[in-house]
Amino acid sequence: MFKSWFGRKPPPRPERRLALAAGSSLPRPPAGPSLPITYKGPALILTSEIEDITPEALKDAVHRRIPDIDLDSPTPIDPSKLAQHPTVLGSYPESIRASRSGRTPLLCGVRYTPEVFLEDMAQRSFVTSCWWWPETREVVALTKAHALTIMLGAVERTPPKERVLVELQLAAAALDILKTATAVVWPDANAMWKPDDFRRDLEQAKGEIPVTLTVAVKIGEDTEHLRPNGKPTWFAMTEGLNAFGIMEVEWRAFDSDVSNLAPWLLGIAQYLLTNGPIVGHGDSMGSSGSDTMPPVFVRHEPSTTVLGTQAYVVYPQSSN
Repeated sequence: MFKSWFGRKPPPRPERRLALAAGSSLPRPPAGPSLPITYKGPALILTSEIEDITPEALKDAVHRRIPDIDLDSPTPIDPSKLAQHPTVLGSYPESIRASRSGRTPLLCGVRYTPEVFLEDMAQRSFVTSCWWWPETREVVALTKAHALTIMLGAVERTPPKERVLVELQLAAAALDILKTATAVVWPDANAMWKPDDFRRDLEQAKGEIPVTLTVAVKIGEDTEHLRPNGKPTWFAMTEGLNAFGIMEVEWRAFDSDVSNLAPWLLGIAQYLLTNGPIVGHGDSMGSSGSDTMPPVFVRHEPSTTVLGTQAYVVYPQSSN
């Protein structure tokens, strides 16, 4: 990932840019537009075989991943059903911590279901738009069972980063014991990931939000902006920032090496996740690093892909 800086216009202030890049305590820019936090449903872990697992194994895996969860509180699940659908449920935060912070705990957990309904799954966008994993349809076709994360309660009133990190660990706990897991579907990003990549990126984030798991970059041809030879340029957009109450990012009429689009947009997404929606309409942006992004500026404009919403739209700065 690259380090980014933002400057205010007009004119850009070099000291402001450097301060943001270094994480200085100088006054931050004002917050930009905030959106209602969205939650598109539980993570889905696919397996290629029906496995024999127990609620106790799930409980141990979840507790290793989330020591602060209270797995001993009463749950509304009928114990007679646990053998057929191994389930672990707990309260997060645990009751004492929740009481001190004035919060209502979420009911969190994992449920393994030794069956799966594949109707239309291969046609879902999280399968068809994963350009980084061409074999997604074959993976879905091999699915025989699945696990689901559970996140019930005042999800919209829970700090989004905290909720997302808990759910990421719940999904990872399922991966820890499901030996034939083939994919993790993350609905907030409308994407699916390989299990080894999921666990690796979560570990490398070291307790921070792993942008590579929570935000997906979707890329396609931009037929509204053509090159001089008549061929389309490129278009890219993020999916996943809305889960944090942040506008998605779009880059239109991209006419350079398309392999740069995903890392550059993920760099912008990482900046927003780290600093919040502080990017104003018309703010400038640059980068430093081995894969240097050219100078750009960002506008708040209607999205061209999700009607009725606003997006951070990236434009190249003039070389003049």
